[in-house]
Amino acid sequence: MIEGFLVLADSATTDRASGKVHMLGAGWALTGPAVPPSAITGFLRIPWNEARDEVRFRLRLLDDAHQAVTLLHDEAGTRAVRYEGTVALRNAQPADEVMRQVPMNLSFAISIPPLPLASGRTYEWMLEVEDVEVASVRFAVRPEGEQPA
Repeated sequence: MIEGFLVLADSATTDRASGKVHMLGAGWALTGPAVPPSAITGFLRIPWNEARDEVRFRLRLLDDAHQAVTLLHDEAGTRAVRYEGTVALRNAQPADEVMRQVPMNLSFAISIPPLPLASGRTYEWMLEVEDVEVASVRFAVRPEGEQPA
């Protein structure tokens, strides 16, 4: 079974050579009322027997009614806040039997621009792999007039 974990941070970058993610201000769950730039970091653990050539993923932002958050995109209308793609795992095989005893670990970091989210509400980032939810993380936007402590 594929496992996933999501962490919210002020900023994050992925080191492609090592697969490690470097985060600043990680682990928050409260922001705003004006939502600053941020990052979302994801970690996937894939058992070797479930590794395929490619793994499809989708990361979606949902509101407190579990509906997709949409933002004005251009004159044509709105677009859902989401990121999607594939992770190539071609010929992924552990180097030895010791490595086979732990799942393959993949990580990513996505920089999120300031989003015009409604204050006084909660939101959730949901990560799906091959159309199955594997992780989510919720956060709240402070009500207008409320300042961080």
